[in-house]
Amino acid sequence: MKSNSVRGDTVAAGRCSVQRPGATWLRATTAVALAMSVLIALASFGCSSKKKVEDINADDNSSDAAAEPQPPPSATVEISYSHPKDSMERATVSKYFGAEVIQTTQTHSGRSASVIRFDGGVPVWEIQADRSLAGRISDIGSSGWAVKQLEYGKVPPHFTQILPDAGPPEPLDRGSFYVFTIERSSGTVSYQAVKVLADGSLQAYAAQPRAGSSFLICCGLASDFAEPVIMPEEITPDDTGSAAGEQGGEAGDSGGNPGDSGGNPGDSGANP
Repeated sequence: MKSNSVRGDTVAAGRCSVQRPGATWLRATTAVALAMSVLIALASFGCSSKKKVEDINADDNSSDAAAEPQPPPSATVEISYSHPKDSMERATVSKYFGAEVIQTTQTHSGRSASVIRFDGGVPVWEIQADRSLAGRISDIGSSGWAVKQLEYGKVPPHFTQILPDAGPPEPLDRGSFYVFTIERSSGTVSYQAVKVLADGSLQAYAAQPRAGSSFLICCGLASDFAEPVIMPEEITPDDTGSAAGEQGGEAGDSGGNPGDSGGNPGDSGANP
């Protein structure tokens, strides 16, 4: 009995000594496997999160680029003189908010001219030649006042801004109409009628004043000159196709004629 008891204890002890390392190894292996699984899951989550953040940043950058405002339109008038010593005395720009075709006639050369009545007529910019003693001393002859090109909002040397009182004038407004009036020291006056399109380009024509706010515009007036300008934010997907077709059909109306659209308005010369 004693021998059996001892053997039993020995067997029991032997079983414990064999099972404990195996159980420990199994638990350790399981713990390592779980830890590796957790690390892999965290790494995958981190990559996924990083990708999503980059996508969000890319979307934000795209939104910022789309919302970036367009630069204001610009207009430059070319001025010519019929007398060698002639020069510019004053330039005035008036803003109009609408236009209506009153009459269309044929000139002696067979080209079409239209009488346009503008709505509004608010002076937004005016400059005048500085004929003071200081201006004459700093200038040689009349060449300093014989401006060949006048850009809207930029006061040339030897000229003084009258309107506005301080600071630059308001930017040209897309969809609005403007009339540039150029007065020369010889007394001759010329006019340019300008329409600012939605993309900032211009339709510009030589003009002659008529009664009230009406002007005779020559030549080859675009058929949509008096039509309201549809801004990009006002265009719906259904209107895109028809608007593109209309613009494509009228491209030839303003090509090749003096003072037409597509560039800077040119002056009609000394004699309006």
